[in-house]
Amino acid sequence: MSRISLKNLTKIYPGDVLAVNDFSLEIRDKEFIVLVGPSGCGKSTVLRMIAGLEEITSGELYIDDKLVNNVLPKDRDIAMVFQNYALYPHMTVYKNLAFALSLRKVPKNEIDNKVRETAKILEIENLLDRKPKALSGGQRQRVALGRAMVRDPKAFLLDEPLSNLDAKLRASTRTEITKLHNKLNTTFIYVTHDQTEAMTMADRIVVMKDGNIKQVGSPQELYAYPNNIFVAGFIGTPQINFIDVILIKNDSEYFVKIDDALFPISKERFIPNTLDNYIGKTLVLGIRAEDVLMVDDDVSRASLNSQVEVAENMGSEIYVYIDYQGNKITGKFTPDINIAMGDSINISFNSDKIHLFDKETELSLLERNAEPVKVNNH
Repeated sequence: MSRISLKNLTKIYPGDVLAVNDFSLEIRDKEFIVLVGPSGCGKSTVLRMIAGLEEITSGELYIDDKLVNNVLPKDRDIAMVFQNYALYPHMTVYKNLAFALSLRKVPKNEIDNKVRETAKILEIENLLDRKPKALSGGQRQRVALGRAMVRDPKAFLLDEPLSNLDAKLRASTRTEITKLHNKLNTTFIYVTHDQTEAMTMADRIVVMKDGNIKQVGSPQELYAYPNNIFVAGFIGTPQINFIDVILIKNDSEYFVKIDDALFPISKERFIPNTLDNYIGKTLVLGIRAEDVLMVDDDVSRASLNSQVEVAENMGSEIYVYIDYQGNKITGKFTPDINIAMGDSINISFNSDKIHLFDKETELSLLERNAEPVKVNNH
């Protein structure tokens, strides 16, 4: 068991700098949880408080129901993998892996077995005699992971471990870490500012901003049911489109109005009886790139006559950057469309995928029927 419970954790640095504010989260045994958010949002501070490297200003931290606020880092049975690898440059890979076990006076034959077993899992057996300077970034990252693994910790804490790798290596190492989580069958808490890492690796994602939790949920839940404008804009590539609209009601039907165009919306998607409070008011419409539609002139559905600014052919799809009277809209289309910079096109939206947000509170008006999220263990 390695369940971790954070209750109202707050961290204030000297000068009354509030880094983490009233942070509460239950991390399940064997869960892969990712803390994500922009730089300075407090995610690494949360990780360091769990590790014991940062003092907790207020709140309580439990590991397997034991209060650990005042327990030393070495006694928390947690392993941390840092962004800069933190390897000992004068030691071989073997000695780097063995170091923590040597400090604990583990018998030499047991150390040897553990080091070689870990090296085999990470496929670094042929690197054991090398020193860190002779390794690539990806190899160093594996050694850093191995040094944490040999201790059989209750949980792994990973602080932006892929940020020093190039894009191709980042993608392959992401896969390796996910496979490693399955193999070790223990709790992983992972910090990143990269929402792609969060979406592809996590059982649940914690989205943070300014020291606060903005939403917790599975990747798909955050993508389909963002609580607010910040989460909607942070999760998803390309970024979701936002457009100011006026809410209109004709008889029992609801529409959003952009200039003279009326786009129907399905009231079943939204919190019951809420839409009537916004009739005639400005809301923020959110629409994902894949739900932007290109329509012909003779199609009767509402559309916006827009201009193509840039078309990026990605091979399997085309990203089209569109301007509608100063509104910048991104569409994602199949590669067989014939489109070029400067073209005039009519765009519409998939009415079943429209998001609406309160312009002042920035909260979503979507009804959430999501069931409790289960740990998928990939």
